[in-house]
Amino acid sequence: MHRFGERQRWWLLALGWAILLTLGVTGFVRQADELELGSTFLDHLYFTLQLAVLSYEGPSENINWQLEIVRFTAPLMSAGTLLQSASVVFREQFTRWRARRARAHTVVAGLGPVGTRLVEALVADGRDVVAITGDSGSSAAATVGRLDVPVVAGDPAEVATLLAARADRATRVVAASDDDIVNVAVAAAVRDIGRAGGLAPLRCAVRLSDGELAHLLRSTELHGDGHVRLEFFNVHERAAHALLAAHPLEARHDTVAAATGLHHEPDEQEAHGEHDAHLVVLGVGQFGREVILAAAQTWSDGHRRRLRVTLVDRRAGGRYHALRMRHPALDETVDVAAIDLDIGQPDGAAVAAFDEALVRHAPTAVVVAFDDDALAWSSALFVRDRLPRPVDVVVRTDADGGFGRHLQAATGGDGAVGGIVPFAFLDQACTTELIEGGVREQLAQALHEDFLRRTDRSHPLHRPWSELSDTERESSRSAADGIVGRVAAIGGRLAPLRSWSAAGDVFDDDELDRLAEYEHERWREERTAQGWTWGEVRDEVARRNPLLVPWHELAADARDHNLDSARRLPDLLARAGFEVSRAGRA
Repeated sequence: MHRFGERQRWWLLALGWAILLTLGVTGFVRQADELELGSTFLDHLYFTLQLAVLSYEGPSENINWQLEIVRFTAPLMSAGTLLQSASVVFREQFTRWRARRARAHTVVAGLGPVGTRLVEALVADGRDVVAITGDSGSSAAATVGRLDVPVVAGDPAEVATLLAARADRATRVVAASDDDIVNVAVAAAVRDIGRAGGLAPLRCAVRLSDGELAHLLRSTELHGDGHVRLEFFNVHERAAHALLAAHPLEARHDTVAAATGLHHEPDEQEAHGEHDAHLVVLGVGQFGREVILAAAQTWSDGHRRRLRVTLVDRRAGGRYHALRMRHPALDETVDVAAIDLDIGQPDGAAVAAFDEALVRHAPTAVVVAFDDDALAWSSALFVRDRLPRPVDVVVRTDADGGFGRHLQAATGGDGAVGGIVPFAFLDQACTTELIEGGVREQLAQALHEDFLRRTDRSHPLHRPWSELSDTERESSRSAADGIVGRVAAIGGRLAPLRSWSAAGDVFDDDELDRLAEYEHERWREERTAQGWTWGEVRDEVARRNPLLVPWHELAADARDHNLDSARRLPDLLARAGFEVSRAGRA
């Protein structure tokens, strides 16, 4: 339903008053002529204003249709103007009153481009949202306000502001400012907020612009302090995975042949089975680096051959060297050719090297990852004209529509292979999955999937993760939290994954026994705290379970289930980007 903004409401009121005054003066002029009163224009205007405040003292004879309309509508116009003025004067108080009524909602702290789109995505997903901004008069605050989302003005890093948004009763707080320091300060303030008894731990998703820092800090996500669970996310990383999901790395030879009428002959490397794909990335900034990492990790899962990658940037070599130092697993998966080429000021030798790389190995995927829209589109045109065969050139843009859509139409991006395809970076990345895809949530989902494989369909929780309530998911989240303790019990710790190859046998038999026993005892303590007791037959209503016994009394088949879960732990961690690291072991 269309909602009028504040400016539109003021213009409507002004128009209404202009019409009312015109009718009033016209009506009193006509009345004065009929009664031969000889009143002046100012008298007519004064009588009209008296009608608006219900204090009319003029003549009551010869009431014409204009005056009939004015004397009934003038008080309504006065009341409407008063309410509109009050809404402006007391807007902040009203907003805080609405926010104080919220519960089981999501608090989004920071209304930059990312925060605003996250609010839009959450509202579209049916979530209740309260937003916090330091500038209540900004265009972002107005955009969010039009979604009927309460906007609390204040410093999001202060406990008082968070409490005004009722973060103590929220399900999640999202620190989405453009400043990493502010977001970390918000997370610190969230830890100081009390949590009412009976509520699930407050989940705090913290945005970090530095992808490397976000990746490193994810290993601390499972170190929850009881009432707050921290999660870290990076928009560039999420966008990179979304791009590769929409634009696969493999060559689409059948589509190319259908579009061009030409049969593709494999190049020398393809004929010998050395390479299946060639990814070209222009721009090795934050987004470009995440595209490379996502492509390498995706390719390593299911491909024995290495992925060929060509990087184009004015400092491509140095930036890739820094990337591979942080992610040595790249050496196992990709063959990289880095070309130091400044698209804005191209060097002849560098352009020739780029052309040679394109001809020697025809690209199967091209991504232009520059942050600047103008540079990105000029680079897309630059590379498209040099491609030896048609392939989509995917261009990073800030949002769908506008400049990107106009250029797509102008450059012939009509859906055929070989066009320039805009990738709406923020629109694709800022989804509910962005803030719900932390390490804990990934592991909790994986643990639930393992639970579904091991339990009978008659179990009340034998349902897909998407169908569980937030309370029902807490058991799996608690199990994910327990992973840190299980790993520490055998002298290990979580560390960023160094290799994307199969995890293999990480634990010996003794360690598997200890891990399985630790998890069983954690589960038994959790169930006991919830009021469950031992019973010969499982009874959901009476809360009885035959497995509520110490580890040494557990039946052999139940032990085997726990041991199988312990064996699968390295694979679960690897899918979340982590591995078990222990001092003294390679």
